[in-house]
Amino acid sequence: MLYFSLHTAVVLLRGNPIAKPSYGTFEALLLNFVLVPAYVTTFRNWLTPALLKRFLVYFCLGCLLINVYILFALTGTKLFSAPVETINWIYNTRFLENREVFGNTFWLEIQAMMLGVAAIISYIFLVKEKQTGMRIIYVFMFLALLVFLSFTVTKAAILGFLAGFFVLNVYLFRKFSSRMRYRLVAILLISLCGFILLADVAKYEERVQQVKDEIESVKKGEYDGRGATIIPRVAFIRESYKHFDEFGLWGLGVCTKHRVKAWYEASDMNIAHFNNVNNAFLQYWITAGILGLGVMLFLFIAPIYRMIRRKKFSYLILAMLLVFFVVSNTCVTLSWANSRLLMLLFLAMFCFYSDMFADLEKFSDESSTL
Repeated sequence: MLYFSLHTAVVLLRGNPIAKPSYGTFEALLLNFVLVPAYVTTFRNWLTPALLKRFLVYFCLGCLLINVYILFALTGTKLFSAPVETINWIYNTRFLENREVFGNTFWLEIQAMMLGVAAIISYIFLVKEKQTGMRIIYVFMFLALLVFLSFTVTKAAILGFLAGFFVLNVYLFRKFSSRMRYRLVAILLISLCGFILLADVAKYEERVQQVKDEIESVKKGEYDGRGATIIPRVAFIRESYKHFDEFGLWGLGVCTKHRVKAWYEASDMNIAHFNNVNNAFLQYWITAGILGLGVMLFLFIAPIYRMIRRKKFSYLILAMLLVFFVVSNTCVTLSWANSRLLMLLFLAMFCFYSDMFADLEKFSDESSTL
């Protein structure tokens, strides 16, 4: 905040800024990057593992309910009168992509990221739960979140989820006995078969082919792909690095928004209608220079560093971090209001209360799990 204030003062005092100033970054810095971590530190005197678990369960339930709301808002009674056609339509439209929810734009990448994080949380609670009734609830929640995640057909969030899911299962395999490992494998196979049967595999095959075609286009230097995802992101990065001398060290500060827009409008790579770089790390590098990039990396590295220092590691934190990190490389998660506050809340909790997350993963009696 101090650096950005000083940077702005220098830009304005020098006169003739490189682009029209935009001061919205101050609001984001103050209300999110400063006040949210400060707020999280106030939990110290009363937060317990039991309360943390309740918060995570309610987070998963909230993600589930808002996606149920979106589903019925889009389909209405057609989900019951023509279920197959309606489900196919959802996959073909990718859950209708970006939309208005409760009067605000809800970005598809953020929706998918939160679904991936919630699915990982519900999975670890499913594995740990001993009561039959609660286990059934967690099974339903986990499978429902996976189905909603599959509706989005969003590559980054799905890859992030799979990376985090893999980390959790490596941890579980290390903790379980041989007999419990066989049961875990059986559950994973059943889940995989269920996903294949329920999901629109053809739509995923289409996306894989689209990725291959886009990679070939980039290799040929062709950047004209309507509806593409990889082509414009490569174009964003290449066009941005053409102007590295402008932002590489100090950043563009309050001029970032309009300067980036000018880059893209003058580009020959068909990205004139885009406004940001679709990468949280590069976005803050352009905004605040080396310091901005360092802050973005710090947010993800600090929790891991503190866990190593405390010698109490949480695989749940690592799994959730993987989802956040992967998606942050394909969209500006820490710039959009949909995700910035919630992500910073989680990242601050990872940093200050990693020992409580680790306590949630403890198995008091392996024979009673699964």
